[in-house]
Amino acid sequence: MQNTTESILINALNTLLQTKPIDKITVKDIVNECQLTRQTFYNHFSDIYELVEFSARQNADNILGNVADYDNWHKGFYDIMIALRDSGNITKNVYKSEYRDLMERYIYKVIYGYIIKVVEKQAAGMSVDQKHKDFIAHFYSLAFIALILEWIMDGMKDDPQEIVEQTGVLVQGDFKKALNKYAE
Repeated sequence: MQNTTESILINALNTLLQTKPIDKITVKDIVNECQLTRQTFYNHFSDIYELVEFSARQNADNILGNVADYDNWHKGFYDIMIALRDSGNITKNVYKSEYRDLMERYIYKVIYGYIIKVVEKQAAGMSVDQKHKDFIAHFYSLAFIALILEWIMDGMKDDPQEIVEQTGVLVQGDFKKALNKYAE
């Protein structure tokens, strides 16, 4: 990551998240950690949650940037789980906070954005109404998110590879099958 003001603020937040839940961290804590001013923080972000979303979006783009197709969806799913596990305390401290719903909504946006690309690629050359493609992406996004959140809640103990493989058995061929049923 470049040494931009945003990355300095992200690093400070991540350092604090190692030991504190997000709802116990203040802007003052963040700027003290990285030795910047409050005004510098507010020049870049309106609040801590905007900083968290910016950080998560950057991480998601880095993880999922090159795997948005049906043949590689499992790699993206696995990579997300590994990134969450590698950020163990950070993930747990955001998940355990009173703002967990923000985390869930953000993960949904990331997963949905990824899955809709997969669905669109699978639907190439087919005449499928957009509402049906959106529904397929929504359905699978909710399923993947439920698996991820349950895994986090259980302490991220299960092997991500095993979860991805089990999910793959259920998903194999289902996007195309559903699209074919919706095709006009």
